[in-house]
Amino acid sequence: MELRAVVARGIRLGALIGAWPAGILGCGCLVGVVVYLVGGVWGTVRVLLAVGAAAVLVSMAVGLALGATAGLVLAVAPRRALVRGWARGLLAGSVAGVLLLAFVVTSLTVVCDWPLADYRPSTVALLCLAPLVAASVLAAHSGEILTGGAVQPLTATDHRRQA
Repeated sequence: MELRAVVARGIRLGALIGAWPAGILGCGCLVGVVVYLVGGVWGTVRVLLAVGAAAVLVSMAVGLALGATAGLVLAVAPRRALVRGWARGLLAGSVAGVLLLAFVVTSLTVVCDWPLADYRPSTVALLCLAPLVAASVLAAHSGEILTGGAVQPLTATDHRRQA
């Protein structure tokens, strides 16, 4: 298995994972822009455009970093850990879940300078459950990241993907 190819497939999946929240956040900000344009509030329009652009860029960057990290971990993991689908999925999912949860908590407490207690419990639960979705997607597609297509059974003696 070539390290570069596995990381590239991880980045491709990370781009898809980052594109969903980016599209949702971008569309939400554009709807807000249209509403405030009709009302004539130009300052809010500028702020919403800046926030929407930042949300899209950060979401894509986090998705790409997540995919690259998952691809790298899967590429350098011992072959014995990758033979079973559940172990491979657990490895990829745990990497994704820990990274995204750390990003969410860091961005809420350090960057925004808001204590987590200021949020409603439903918001905190949603923000803590959102990384589980990305972790589940990465876990489900970990075989595709590793083998480069349809999931093929791996054995402990395989050192390369046979074409």
